[in-house]
Amino acid sequence: MRKYQGEVIHQSHDQLGVIEVVEDNLSRSLHFGTDARQSSMLLRDPCQLSLSYTRAMCAALLFCEAPRRVLLLGLGGGSLAKFLLHYYPQCHIDAVEFRPEVHQIAHRYFELPEEPRLHVIYDDAGHFVRQHPIDQAGYDVMLIDAFLDRGVAYSVCGSSFFAACRDLLATEGVLSMNLWSDDRVHANDFIEDMSLSFDKQALRLPVEGKANVIGIATRQATARKQLRGLDDRARRLELHTAIEFTALLHSLRKFNKQFFSGFLSVPPGGAVS
Repeated sequence: MRKYQGEVIHQSHDQLGVIEVVEDNLSRSLHFGTDARQSSMLLRDPCQLSLSYTRAMCAALLFCEAPRRVLLLGLGGGSLAKFLLHYYPQCHIDAVEFRPEVHQIAHRYFELPEEPRLHVIYDDAGHFVRQHPIDQAGYDVMLIDAFLDRGVAYSVCGSSFFAACRDLLATEGVLSMNLWSDDRVHANDFIEDMSLSFDKQALRLPVEGKANVIGIATRQATARKQLRGLDDRARRLELHTAIEFTALLHSLRKFNKQFFSGFLSVPPGGAVS
């Protein structure tokens, strides 16, 4: 059966609805009953991030170049987990996934490895964050991609959720969340709630050519001062991962000029746009 411009190689249902895996000549994608790809894997390079919004979520690494503890809220096909396990061998990941069937599909169809550095917890993301004991060490990076078929899960909405996220992050920790610009709760409302919970250390990163918007918030009290060194860090990360970190940094500056004001590094002979 053909669907979403590919061949359906798996279809099942759980308590939340349909789960489909669709393959074409280049990639394999996860769908929850709509055209939107919840996850996608390049068949020739399973550990690379094929979807632009997942690469944009990794802009959080500009603020934490070598994460050791990561919390994923929403496992999906496991793209972000595979990427981190592959490029950061020192990284340990807790992944919260509400749908056990999705976890099994990630193993079966998307090459998510059985790996002791990856601990998968079956729970609602909002419940996990609000109820999880605060660890003194905290998470270095928190990546939130908690979508249902029609948009962001309700449990990861509101200032109380982001305040709980902040409590689970390390002192220098950073959060990155995938949002949808025309979602039932507008992306700007999410980012405003982030900003209130993170001492106004929140950034907006629209994904070029897509409806996705990434919200990034950091606990780093000196984040503005540290921005002077992000050009070198972006180049290092780009060489290490083949993700377009230089372009992501440029977009962060373009869409958050007030946050970056006064701290932009200026290349020789020219001004930063």
